[in-house]
Amino acid sequence: MKTLTKVALGCGVAVMLAVVAAIAVFVGGAFWLKGKAEKYVGNDKKIESLKKAAADAAPFTRPADGTIREDRLLKFIEVRRRVFGVYEQHRAEIEALGKKEKGSIGDVMNAFSWLGELRTTQAQAQADVGMGDDEYRFLVEQVYKSYWASEMAKQNGGKTPSQATGEAMEGVAQAMKQAQTQMKDATPEQKKQLQEAAGQIEAQAAKAEENAKALEVPKANIDLCRKYEADIKKYAMNGLELLGL
Repeated sequence: MKTLTKVALGCGVAVMLAVVAAIAVFVGGAFWLKGKAEKYVGNDKKIESLKKAAADAAPFTRPADGTIREDRLLKFIEVRRRVFGVYEQHRAEIEALGKKEKGSIGDVMNAFSWLGELRTTQAQAQADVGMGDDEYRFLVEQVYKSYWASEMAKQNGGKTPSQATGEAMEGVAQAMKQAQTQMKDATPEQKKQLQEAAGQIEAQAAKAEENAKALEVPKANIDLCRKYEADIKKYAMNGLELLGL
């Protein structure tokens, strides 16, 4: 992501304002850009105020087992629904921007507009339902983990991610061992290489299974997310999580 547009989207507020200032110096229209920047700062202060109010209204402690409460999931879905309304209005612009290799000044300024609108809408929605950033991030994480765990279970006979991964890797290792025993005409060096490869796969299987445990979620979460799967899919907004939304 090397273009000015994409850099601006990934930066903090201070850096974004610095980018705007630089554009004003080299391109002109300084007063117009200054007004846009000041408006963004004003929105940012409003956003921070709304998020603080939400966090104060609903203090959050991350559940040790990662379990999602249904009433909180419904509030999360409501926040996503409201943000999605704004996202839909700007979907074409957002998707077009993501496909561009080079961004223009107009792209940057346009991005200021819809990004600010999205952030403000989310902050207001969180304040209205009483959900701070910590809880919102927790739910984003658990909802998407639960969704992928659910999809994996559907494809693997109900197995957990770690079980499915482990069995797949072990199957490959066993197949290599069987191939080794069947290589009657193989040279000692070939057999040695195959044995070493099988050992490496077994080691990788253990590592892959351990990594897959990071995708494990409580079964209650999977059941809950399946119950509201239609809404979760409907309000999925690709790429916005990278912007903290």
